[in-house]
Amino acid sequence: MKKLILAVLAIVLTVGVWNTAQAAPAPKSIELSQGWAFVSETKVPDTGDAISQIGYQTSGWYPVTVPSTVMAGLVANGVYTNDDLFMGTNLKAVPNLTKQKWWYRGEFVAPKNAGGQYWLRFKGIAYQAEIWLNGKLLDANAEGTLVVHEYNVTGLIKPNGQNAVALKITPPAGAKSLSYTYVDWNPMPPDDNGGIWGKVLLDTSGAVELRDPYVKTVLPLPATDSADLTVYVDAENGSAKPASGILAATISKPGYPTITVEQPVTLAGNERREIAFDPATFSQLHVAHPALWWPFAMGSPELYDLNVSFKIGRHLSASESIKFGIRQVTQYQTPAMDGKPFFQGFQVNGKNFLVRGGAYVWDLFMRRSPAIDETHMRYAKDMGLNTIRFEGILGNEDIYEIADREGMMLMPGFVCCSRWEQWPRWTTNDFTIARASLESQMRNMRAHPSALVWLFGSDKTPLDTTEHPVLRSYKAIAEKLHWQNGTVNSAGQDGIKMDGPYVWEPPAYWYADTNNGGAFGFCAEEGGETPPPMDSLKKFIPPGELWPMTFGTNGSYSYHAGKGEFNNIKTYNAGLDNRYGTPESLSDYSEKSQLQNYEAARGQFEAMAARAYDPQTQTGTATGTIFWMMDNAWPTIHWNLYDYYFKPAGSYYGAKEANAPVHMLWDYNTQKIIVFNSTLNNYSNLTVSATVYNIPDLAQKYANQQTLNVPADGPIEAFALPEISGLATTYFVRLQLKDASGHLIDNNLYWYSTQPDDFDFPNSDWYITPVSHYANLTGLNSLPANHNVTASATRTSDGGQDTVVITLTNTDKTNVAFFMRAEVVAGKEGDEILPIIYSDNYVTLWPGETTTVTAKYATGNSGSQPVTVKIKGFNVPEFSAN
Repeated sequence: MKKLILAVLAIVLTVGVWNTAQAAPAPKSIELSQGWAFVSETKVPDTGDAISQIGYQTSGWYPVTVPSTVMAGLVANGVYTNDDLFMGTNLKAVPNLTKQKWWYRGEFVAPKNAGGQYWLRFKGIAYQAEIWLNGKLLDANAEGTLVVHEYNVTGLIKPNGQNAVALKITPPAGAKSLSYTYVDWNPMPPDDNGGIWGKVLLDTSGAVELRDPYVKTVLPLPATDSADLTVYVDAENGSAKPASGILAATISKPGYPTITVEQPVTLAGNERREIAFDPATFSQLHVAHPALWWPFAMGSPELYDLNVSFKIGRHLSASESIKFGIRQVTQYQTPAMDGKPFFQGFQVNGKNFLVRGGAYVWDLFMRRSPAIDETHMRYAKDMGLNTIRFEGILGNEDIYEIADREGMMLMPGFVCCSRWEQWPRWTTNDFTIARASLESQMRNMRAHPSALVWLFGSDKTPLDTTEHPVLRSYKAIAEKLHWQNGTVNSAGQDGIKMDGPYVWEPPAYWYADTNNGGAFGFCAEEGGETPPPMDSLKKFIPPGELWPMTFGTNGSYSYHAGKGEFNNIKTYNAGLDNRYGTPESLSDYSEKSQLQNYEAARGQFEAMAARAYDPQTQTGTATGTIFWMMDNAWPTIHWNLYDYYFKPAGSYYGAKEANAPVHMLWDYNTQKIIVFNSTLNNYSNLTVSATVYNIPDLAQKYANQQTLNVPADGPIEAFALPEISGLATTYFVRLQLKDASGHLIDNNLYWYSTQPDDFDFPNSDWYITPVSHYANLTGLNSLPANHNVTASATRTSDGGQDTVVITLTNTDKTNVAFFMRAEVVAGKEGDEILPIIYSDNYVTLWPGETTTVTAKYATGNSGSQPVTVKIKGFNVPEFSAN
């Protein structure tokens, strides 16, 4: 993203005329975000030449801040409200907004730029636009949702004066457009995300402009004590005459030597050309002892600054700055397994990288919010995820920058099951748009150290025939752009599996399955239904439909589940009924569902960790899993690790437990106790202990502990649970991991049964592995109510953040306090303060035990109400902390 040279000016679009005498010199790049208005073409009789004139009247239009889709603008203007649209099936009542075109219009002051060039850039228009500037047609057909459109507008701009831009936008035509789609995850928005979804920028330069600076970094692996850097940048001469000057690149980082290289460059009139600084020519670019960028669990995501500039004589024509990281992604292939020739694996800086990720999806109306972007990243890191996948929902570059800073890897790629994979039906124009889309989005991504791998296809590998050379053209673009990360032909082929499951499975499934989604190879998407807690359900399911939960064509639960076979969660509910006992109320359902969500998410991530990297373990190497999905575009009961309202619940904490940096786990299938270390540190003399208790009396039936040295970056087996006599039907397995000083590193509790989950593997498919016999976990319902838990809480505020420290103690002498959730709420009866980060939750205390839970949230999120801490457990009645 471009940096403002004089950010304090904050020159933006405005409808009113500015006092230009007070204006300071223009910044390099101006985001044109304010002062826009939009309206349906049916309400405007005029054409673009009139609408794009200064002073054109827009009374009756909707004022809007750009970027904004049509639906985002209508909601911002109160035509619809978020709460109403998302309640029940109300979204269905909004008319189809793609059957009409929409005018967007704004006015802005262009800064002085004597003798220089002006450039207008649109980072995202869905889907086609007729673009006008100051009464002149700039582009009759700017097409492609994911295509960046850029224009030299020097001859059309009025320097130091008011300018007007107007776009007549044709929204996407559903399956006929290479655009955004949500397939079966949720309903399409009524506008198909039509409008200006990306940023609009006005750039100024001298005769020569610079674009898309990038540093490719190569390490002499396995050594990492040096790096070869190659700097690339596109230089474009916006004038008709040849231009000569000095192109310079400066690389800097506090505490490290600054590197500066430069070379003379001559460009012909209107020429655009890539220029490179390589270490073979510039020895300074062979860097000794660089600060490496690491994924956050493996180290520090160190960033460098790059500035490239072009001077013509003594005058600065252009300057661009980015941050980049020195690191290398290595793509490798595992041995053959499961009838497939190989699976993809990845290393970062020569170290194994187990992908533990979730699939990100933008807000349904593609509304931008820095606070929400930051929250997604905080939640992902708090759960221990190290990768976020974007299936077709590309273009939120703000998240890319946050990922760079926070050390999160990203997996971008195109979407499945739509025009993107209908290659035999592509027109010549589709081929052009597809290639331009890939080049635009890969340019936006390539400089980011967070980029792990680009997926050219989702469910299918792109065609590569003489008639349809799609894959070949995609690979040529990656080569042209010097893409330094992994590439995969398809997320469902080419060494990556997409064999489900897409519905809930018991946690034992992930260990037992050897044909579909189990813990072997790399799976680009898998997971099941994850209904949120009752508080969230009440926000989008009408009161009359909340309970009992029913599914049908016109029902709210089905509408908020998904499309096609995903319009219900009957598989999930069957598991809940059979394993935990049929819920008697919505409250009972909510409590039991979070238990089931917790163990399912934990099992998926733990199984991959247990089988990571070792080709000799069971069916072979596990290299990664992507939980489908991490978040939701709107409120849903299907697929998430946290819900639309950012309420962290069972799936969230199950994932957080499984992905702890150093984690002790139980393999349901082999009974092995395993420690997985995701860090690059070795640990000595750790104590691993396992204790098995009957339910409900907590009679101890087995105990063992062992001292273990845990090597970096991988799993190690401690011991296996033997056959244990005298077990109750439902029992606990408690694991604890302590360091050499006796401090607790990890605390992991399982509840399982002597009647285990069994699977009908012969009838497995991409959608489901049927459960032939369910585990009996109903013993949990026999746990006596525990009224002897005490809680105290203290709150402090600092720098706009509140911290609540909650101390929980189980004073009961014989009874467990099982699956307790601490919840910080606004007022005595208010909702939980969201978003919020807890150090832990859904904790279990044995008799006499104490633990501390810390909660952090933005101070303003509590409003003016006092803060209350509520405690409730599976067998602990709700009460408030002192």
